Amino acid sequence: MKAYDALRTPHGDRESFLEGRRTGLAIGALAASAVAFISLLGIEKAILALVLAVLAMRGAAPSTPARRLAWVSLSVALLYVLTFVVVMALLHERLGELIRLLQQMA
Repeated sequence: MKAYDALRTPHGDRESFLEGRRTGLAIGALAASAVAFISLLGIEKAILALVLAVLAMRGAAPSTPARRLAWVSLSVALLYVLTFVVVMALLHERLGELIRLLQQMA
């Protein structure tokens, strides 16, 4: 039995619950994608934002706040992932040098 099965009433409480859940997931995705840009090497946060955004968009009607927030967070997270991949591809040699220097310090 799912949590929202108990909310089946003629007043549409189930749909309100699901829309609130989607909006919450979208807000979480937006926060995770923003945090990914703030911290260095935050690829795991960007992946989390992608997953949350996809979950928020599932079943959401077009032009709802959940759908719009999910698209924004999906865009920000994808932009970060692409930036991360390009930077790692361009600076992979220097990254290896940095790791060796950090190991020497330990």
